[in-house]
Amino acid sequence: MTPMLLLSRDCIICWVNIWIAPIECAFDLIESELARRGIALEAADQVAPHTA
Repeated sequence: MTPMLLLSRDCIICWVNIWIAPIECAFDLIESELARRGIALEAADQVAPHTA
């Protein structure tokens, strides 16, 4: 039973990694384009939320 559980776990991890890969690639492309345009990503994290 334990080998089947380990195999199932490995299959799930592999499937999730394959599913996430295109999303990671898209985020990398977006980040590189922002860096090319000179936008600091750290500054975007420090923006204060809007108050109503």
